[in-house]
Amino acid sequence: MAKEALLKVVEAEEKAEELIRIAKDESRDLISMSEKKSKDLLESTTIKAKVECDRLKSKAEDDMKEELDAISQVSEEKCKSIIDIPQDRFNEAKKILVERIVK
Repeated sequence: MAKEALLKVVEAEEKAEELIRIAKDESRDLISMSEKKSKDLLESTTIKAKVECDRLKSKAEDDMKEELDAISQVSEEKCKSIIDIPQDRFNEAKKILVERIVK
């Protein structure tokens, strides 16, 4: 009877060791899969972030170009008006001067 009990204890220990070994193997596999999924998720998120960053950068550049074009057009119109006014005044002054000389 003691021998049978001892055999059962030994069998239980062997079974426990086998279960522990299986649990360790499964844990390693789960850790490995988790690390791979984490790495894949990180890569995917990084790619998405870069694409979004490029999109926002492009949009900002387009917006800035539109603003600069508008500012440039306004500046050009102001410069033109500054140049045009003195020419008109010059022509008027020339006309008055010619009239005075002729009189």
